[in-house]
Amino acid sequence: MRTIHPTEILAYYDGVEVFAGQDIIGGCYVGAFIDTVGDADRYLVVGVRPERLRELRSGMLDLRTLLLEAPGGEWYLTLVNGDAGQPLLLEPQNAVLITTDYLPEDGFLLSDDSIDDLALQHARTRHNVVLEFSAEPPEAAAGHRIRTATLGSLLLLMQTIVKYAYQSALRDLAPQIRSTLDTTDGHLMDVVIPAAPGSYRVFLEAAKPPDMFGYGELARGLERLDEVFASAAAPDTAREKLQKYQGHLAGSYIKLVQFLSANRTGLSYSWAHPALKAARYGGVSESGAHQLAAMLSDADSLAAEPVMLEGTLERVNRGRGDWALLTSDGIKAGNIANGGPSLNGLQVGKTYRFLCVAEAELDAAGSEKHTIYLQSIAVA
Repeated sequence: MRTIHPTEILAYYDGVEVFAGQDIIGGCYVGAFIDTVGDADRYLVVGVRPERLRELRSGMLDLRTLLLEAPGGEWYLTLVNGDAGQPLLLEPQNAVLITTDYLPEDGFLLSDDSIDDLALQHARTRHNVVLEFSAEPPEAAAGHRIRTATLGSLLLLMQTIVKYAYQSALRDLAPQIRSTLDTTDGHLMDVVIPAAPGSYRVFLEAAKPPDMFGYGELARGLERLDEVFASAAAPDTAREKLQKYQGHLAGSYIKLVQFLSANRTGLSYSWAHPALKAARYGGVSESGAHQLAAMLSDADSLAAEPVMLEGTLERVNRGRGDWALLTSDGIKAGNIANGGPSLNGLQVGKTYRFLCVAEAELDAAGSEKHTIYLQSIAVA
């Protein structure tokens, strides 16, 4: 009789609801809880293709559909007595599966949230803020793996969105409080565990240790990150929800979901600091990333960061539409936005107030390039 070993818990609620398993030659299986028989839990088990299991994990495929795709219509029952280390004996069944009462309802999708608190465990061990994230790209169907290019891009995109969430949280502080804080590089995080063994998870730790003020604005920035990712729950209203975070924060989030959509993967994350009672969770499924990318494909205004510059005009070129102001923070240069004002009549050496927007792009090396676009002009 066939046996399998459980390899992964896919859904948990007062017990294991759905699990994945493998037989001795590497065949993939999924088990779904049916009921309790004495002291054991009874599960419906079917064989599945690895790529369909990935789609189940990613929220692209509902459980009922997957179970009904059982090769040759073969399905099994098994009893689990709570000893996860023992192989499970599969009892083949003769009835047609769809005629039984064992199938879940239509539309049962897995959550992307992790069911463990590894982020909190590492935060307490390392006495610092920890953020972990994982992805489920197509190559993960053949095992817990991720392309180096995909992982590298995800690291850059995650660090970028953390940076702008951190800066957004700083702006909420009163100026007198902000002036007492050392915010230099406060957003930076280090990879402390490149990838957990047997997994595609990556753990990041705050580059700066906590100070006398505690876990500071990085933790508040990660709370802001949770608020931004909450838009994934309702893609139809994402544009309105992200309006609150217009600028680099919304823009970095849009770039991230576009990347996830293009690379056919969802992303889940959790974060914690030692004082929390439980880790905080967020993420977006592969299907959610596709929907968000489509909904936000023309949301250029959300990614534009408003900037007010005041200073002396250093140079102006009407033909090319570029300009430079000498401000208290040094020389700031930019171009005219589409439909922006004319540069005719501006005088070098005269003081102006420029209302602009700044857009950020990542270059091939992962460095950010900011371009400032002039929208309107006033004489200071």
